[in-house]
Amino acid sequence: MGFFSKFFIPYTPVVQNSFIKIPIFNEVLHFPLPDTWSAEPTLRTLEGGNFVVEFEAPNESGQKLTVQGFNSANADAELNAKKLMKMMEDEMRGLNAPHFYSETLFSQTHMTQQKLITIMGLKELPDETESSQFSLYMILEGKKDLYIVQRSWKGKPNKEGFLVPKDELHAWLEDFKEIHLEALETA
Repeated sequence: MGFFSKFFIPYTPVVQNSFIKIPIFNEVLHFPLPDTWSAEPTLRTLEGGNFVVEFEAPNESGQKLTVQGFNSANADAELNAKKLMKMMEDEMRGLNAPHFYSETLFSQTHMTQQKLITIMGLKELPDETESSQFSLYMILEGKKDLYIVQRSWKGKPNKEGFLVPKDELHAWLEDFKEIHLEALETA
């Protein structure tokens, strides 16, 4: 049992999110966005088979929500949620291994499609020793595509090296469990 999971008990939400939906490649992704944030993304790119849209907290607090889509990743690259998460963990661990933290908080398989939620980050950034960065990652497999929804925090950590309050993380985890895909309706 990791640092965060042992504290997950019934809670009163501290984060008010609404679910919005974005069509990406072959499906429509439903994901949470804080009610106080603009639904207009600060970044939106589509290059080849990669899609990225990013939302930022209105107070420039180092908080973001990023959605990525990888077209035909399941079929073409033979990636799945677990392989992609492992690649992401290895890359982040390489930045500052002694201060790396990762904990899988939720895993679900429906038919052959996986849904995986992990908290991952660095308790100390390599170039900013007074800062830490953590993200809650949801990797979701579509029929052909892979999707990542990432809620990230950056700032001054507490004495344990974390900067995300447990009740806020728990509220986000509950909303991340509700992220889902639906088929893209074609005309």
